[in-house]
Amino acid sequence: MRFFLFFISIILLQACSSEKAKENVAKSLKADTLLFTQEGTNVTIHYTDSGHLKATIFAPALIGYKKDGNEIVKMPKGINGEFFNSDGLKESTITAEKGISYQTKKITEVWQNVVVTNIKGEKLNTEKLIWNQNTQKIYTDKFVRITTATEILTGEGMEAKQDFTSWVILKPRGTISIKKDSTDN
Repeated sequence: MRFFLFFISIILLQACSSEKAKENVAKSLKADTLLFTQEGTNVTIHYTDSGHLKATIFAPALIGYKKDGNEIVKMPKGINGEFFNSDGLKESTITAEKGISYQTKKITEVWQNVVVTNIKGEKLNTEKLIWNQNTQKIYTDKFVRITTATEILTGEGMEAKQDFTSWVILKPRGTISIKKDSTDN
């Protein structure tokens, strides 16, 4: 008889555990409407507009998912990107340690050691940058340092064309002139 009661209690315990697990999964699905997940390594993303290549983004690791109607792509190990003009020529580059792209909204955010360079040789350093594909602008509200051939400019916030050829610092802090050494060519 004891064996029979022990056996029945094991079955009930397993049934309760199974029901509890199903209940937890159901709660999880209700709280988080995750529809699919995709993962990849060494992924290259091509952004096009009307058949013209606008940007190429390389990510060592990529996690894509759809949540609450939004397609989201996380790049937890950083990005390297190139932006192209209408003739297909490279206009600027970007690197960052982390990134996320909201595909439905056409917004990409990158952060940690963000560096952007353009065809003029100008370089932007900041900790966060947002690219709005709809407006074709990049911007930040964080500290920025822009290095040109003759100056280093600093400030808070910046807006620019997505190719970083035309930019403005929103709250300038200072400018340092760079003099070329006569021994430089």
